[in-house]
Amino acid sequence: MTLVGEPILHILTGEYPPRPGGVGDYCAQVAAGLAAEGRGVHVWCPGRDARRTEASGVEVHRVARLFSPGGLGRLARALDRWPAPRSLLLQYTPNALGLRGMNVPLCVWLLMRSRRDDVRVMFHEPYFYFGWRRPHRNVLAVVQRLMAVLLLGASRRVYLSSATWERSLSPYMWLGGRQLMWLPIPSNVPRCENDVAIERCRLELTGGSPDAPLIGHFGTYGDQIRPLLEACLAGVAARLPGLCVACLGRHGETFVAGLEARVPSLRGRVVASGGLAPEAVAAHLRACDLVVQPFPDGVTTRRTSLMASLVNGCPTVTTIGPLTEPLWTDESGVAMAPVGDTAALVDLVVGLLRDEARRAALGRAGYRLYDTRFALRHTVRHLSDQPGHPVPVRAAR
Repeated sequence: MTLVGEPILHILTGEYPPRPGGVGDYCAQVAAGLAAEGRGVHVWCPGRDARRTEASGVEVHRVARLFSPGGLGRLARALDRWPAPRSLLLQYTPNALGLRGMNVPLCVWLLMRSRRDDVRVMFHEPYFYFGWRRPHRNVLAVVQRLMAVLLLGASRRVYLSSATWERSLSPYMWLGGRQLMWLPIPSNVPRCENDVAIERCRLELTGGSPDAPLIGHFGTYGDQIRPLLEACLAGVAARLPGLCVACLGRHGETFVAGLEARVPSLRGRVVASGGLAPEAVAAHLRACDLVVQPFPDGVTTRRTSLMASLVNGCPTVTTIGPLTEPLWTDESGVAMAPVGDTAALVDLVVGLLRDEARRAALGRAGYRLYDTRFALRHTVRHLSDQPGHPVPVRAAR
């Protein structure tokens, strides 16, 4: 039953399950969480025209070429069947919204809808950065800044996946100031409490030698993260000859092949899981002694791969960099080394692998941090505008 006085929330997103993607998984989780609290939720996403009600009670509308001009016309007519003002929430990742990341018509459409509807935007990413390695991409950087101007102008409230985006977006409030709020990103991987499954995973990942030190990593092994991870694992392997490594997530096979070629001592000791169900990811993470998640710009609150480790109480090592929010240094939920300092990262990992008590304390602190700051209930409370819960972006600092 829909909460009395609460308008139906219409979530617009470029990704939604079964299409793979972190934003889609996040969107499905948040929609279900809101529905569980009694909020009416409709999700609008691209796909073959269809409508279905999920088990959670969320209504999912798939519309062919949703964010094209024609698709937006169909969306407008569909939304107008509900009384004004309607509540619209855009999950903004520009490259998932069509027109090669330059969907200005969508932003103009939302600006026009804001005259009669409550429009909100969740910025998962602000815009493409300027650079000289591929100058033609600077066109994308310019257009996406224009899109940010339009969306900030359309929004009654702006949500950010990272408090760092405040300094990225504040200069573009040309159409009026807006309230910026940090919105926690919960883990899309559940917590595993199945000791039998965890032990089975450990035996599998260590080749039947459960006492061997085991490092885990969860991600998609992108071009920027791959060299950081490889350098760290090579350094640790040189100091801990019996090291085993679990590479969890899609595209791990290619990474493992390259790692074993460059670090022969790891041959036969690195396992690539490939894509796994969320429950299996959780069990594999819990099987590891330590999870290593280096990021080229530093850890931020938008990193769902890190959240999967924290929700499972895994002791976690990551990097601190230019985008890292003060939250990570203010609260001791992860161990961090500076981006680019491989020696410091290796020392940190080796020291923790040799100290079981420190690892256990770090894992408990990580789960405590997750539960108090990132769990789904906090995101639902933010979006429900419930009083008494600190939501301004500066609260995340």
